[in-house]
Amino acid sequence: MQLDIILAVVGLLSCANAVFYYIFVAIRSRWSQHCHRSACKPILWSLVGVSLVLIVGTAAAFWVLCFPFWHPVSGFICVAKMNLLLEQWQGAAPQSHITQLDSCGHSSISPATASASCASILGMPKIALLFLARDALPHQDLWKAWLGSAAGLVNTKCVKGLPCQNFGSSYWQTLQEVCGDTHHNSNLTVLDRQQMFSVYVHNWPNSTAFDPDSVFYKQEVPNRVETEWGGHSLAEASKRLLRTALQDPLNQRFVLISEDSIPLYPPATIYQQLMLEDKSRINACKLMFWQRQMNRYHKHPGFGNEGITPDMWRKHWQWFALIRKHAQVVADDKTIIDIFAKHCYTFREGKKNKEQECFSDEHYISTLLAMHGLDHETDCLGVNMHADWAHKNGSHPKAYTQEETTPGLLSSLRLPLHGCNYDAAIDSSNHVFKHMNALSERDCIGDPQPPVQWLGYQCPMFARKFPSETVPTAMDVFMEQDSHGVQLLSR
Repeated sequence: MQLDIILAVVGLLSCANAVFYYIFVAIRSRWSQHCHRSACKPILWSLVGVSLVLIVGTAAAFWVLCFPFWHPVSGFICVAKMNLLLEQWQGAAPQSHITQLDSCGHSSISPATASASCASILGMPKIALLFLARDALPHQDLWKAWLGSAAGLVNTKCVKGLPCQNFGSSYWQTLQEVCGDTHHNSNLTVLDRQQMFSVYVHNWPNSTAFDPDSVFYKQEVPNRVETEWGGHSLAEASKRLLRTALQDPLNQRFVLISEDSIPLYPPATIYQQLMLEDKSRINACKLMFWQRQMNRYHKHPGFGNEGITPDMWRKHWQWFALIRKHAQVVADDKTIIDIFAKHCYTFREGKKNKEQECFSDEHYISTLLAMHGLDHETDCLGVNMHADWAHKNGSHPKAYTQEETTPGLLSSLRLPLHGCNYDAAIDSSNHVFKHMNALSERDCIGDPQPPVQWLGYQCPMFARKFPSETVPTAMDVFMEQDSHGVQLLSR
């Protein structure tokens, strides 16, 4: 069911319920004066029945709309985000700006340059995948297959403007060798064969979790810290990931991913969606008073003494997707992070009263962006990572079992009932991204293409928690995608 239909139903039911309630009150107040008891009783009971049906219907429609955005700490955040959903719901991609999907700065580097990468020659921006883990990542093989399926794919929008008059010349042949899926070159890693993503890992110091054949081998960031659940160290680890990823000027999106996460779409579809978006996927929008009460600000007067006022206090989900501008703000900050280190900590870190707990990884970045006046540049949702909090296990979302990890589950996690038309988005990305060796002169000239399918900020790109026991079944779903009708790898 589409959002406009749901909102129309909610609105109509609410209005009708108000009208019937007014009629009920009016008749009830005049019961004794203008109506015989036996004559009015059926009418009144009918109005009561209709009102109950309308109330239940309104609540049901509201629940369907809000369910994906429920969090046990932040509460019904969908109430404050309804206006954003109306603006960003499924439809054409934003046209008010040139998106990163279109902005390919062609380099003067020659394809014949031995050290030149395909992405640098085409000026093709990349997405930095920032993996936050304790030790090993259980789904290493799955991520390797997922990234491997993007080998040789290029954004056809980046090909436009290249010297098409020499199509088929040595220039193009060399470019195809650099950008194509050159399996014959054994020196290239899985990451080298694709141009969309770069990978960075923060795990515990001195960890040796990755073998040379792992896609995460030698991708660890320097100066790592030992992290613990809920601790301030998680915010510090995120900053270290961002600082390292920002060293590559081609990285334009920065996505934090947990060790038990898996992608919900093929590489090209996720790349297309995140590059189309001009806002960070994090909720840095202003909280209402009751939300600030629920989100611990009033428990920590020390923040106000440090200049973080109630209007600046924010709450977000940990797993963000930041635009480069916002990532730079986080990486450069030294003041606000020290304030959080001083005042924001859990009972495991010394806070005796559990009610006064504070989690830096759920407050620091969004509060920092708000203090820089950048909250309007965030999506107010931050649902880049799907997690099932309706069936949570204590302070953690539901961990899926091996039996539950099926194609049907992954399809449902894409939230098709909430306007996420994933078939159209996948088909659209298949038009935009082609294998370098399959390009034609028409791609270079830039023949008109169908409009790019926009999913919307409410559609998650990744999902968790899939613990180590789900590794075999998750891999089966990925590798047997065609027979199951769930496309998770690029074709």
